[in-house]
Amino acid sequence: MPLGKSGILKGKNGTTYRSDVRREALKSFGVNVLDQPIVIDDNLITSWNPSTAAGVAFLLLEMLTTKQNVAKVQELMGF
Repeated sequence: MPLGKSGILKGKNGTTYRSDVRREALKSFGVNVLDQPIVIDDNLITSWNPSTAAGVAFLLLEMLTTKQNVAKVQELMGF
């Protein structure tokens, strides 16, 4: 919601909690709301709740390093 309210997501894809109220609020900021747990648009990452934390962390790690590094970290962590 903060990204939407800031205007940075206007005209971009995003997601938020699976709540009609939240989704409508995000749409009101000009965001194309997708029914996906994690959405990336122009290096902006949105997700629908804290259950996506590991997935977001692995995406960030991949963006900063490599897929091979993510695979290694996931293996070490038991994913």
